Amino acid sequence: MKMSELKVSLLNRRLFCGIVLIFAAVLAVAHPYRAFLTESGGSVEGPAWMAVFIYGVSSERTLLFLPLFVPLGAAGDVQEELKSRYAVFLVSRAGKKNYLAGKILGAALSGGLTAAAAFAAALAVIVPWCAGIPDLSGQELQGFLPLLSAVLCGFLCGFLNGALWALAGSAAAVLTRNHYLGYAVPFILYYVLTVFQERYYDKFYILSPRQWAYPSYFGAGVCVGILIFLIAAAGLLLMKLTERRLTG
Repeated sequence: MKMSELKVSLLNRRLFCGIVLIFAAVLAVAHPYRAFLTESGGSVEGPAWMAVFIYGVSSERTLLFLPLFVPLGAAGDVQEELKSRYAVFLVSRAGKKNYLAGKILGAALSGGLTAAAAFAAALAVIVPWCAGIPDLSGQELQGFLPLLSAVLCGFLCGFLNGALWALAGSAAAVLTRNHYLGYAVPFILYYVLTVFQERYYDKFYILSPRQWAYPSYFGAGVCVGILIFLIAAAGLLLMKLTERRLTG
């Protein structure tokens, strides 16, 4: 049952649309920085493709798009099944625990893979796109490894960030009984939390969703730990809300 639920969450046009939109956002954000490196005669931060990719996935504008596009794949699925009572049929066949686990895992993987696949597609374009830009850093292996670590950090944090907002969207859809809000609430929540952090507790960077998405003030381990905790909390909330709807 879990595999069939995962297929429903991962094999749909909405997820593909989310990948394309995030991919386009990363390239649009990265383009001015690539132009700057070209005009400057090269990259002093290491290989140009790494610098452009890191800039593209860590930009505030890119991070703002993630909560808007990652819920497209599966955020409204649970609410739609509850509304049509199709969820009752699925629970009767597979059991409540299997159904809930499948939906939580499906939403998380849908959001995470949307972000990771978009980043991978953007990287595949950026590498040849920046092939002609010289590396002026003169860095050997010791300087290359931190850059590679930053690229991997971008993928990991992107995956976890996507999983978090997809689960948050699913929970919002079930709570409000409106699957459209499952697509809108993650973006609104991200924006409100970011503005509140900047305006009212600007010294507490750990409370900023931007820091969860891509660390700049803290190490990657701190941000990954926060994202895992929030993913677990969002998954638990989705499970409780769905279970209540099923039994109520």
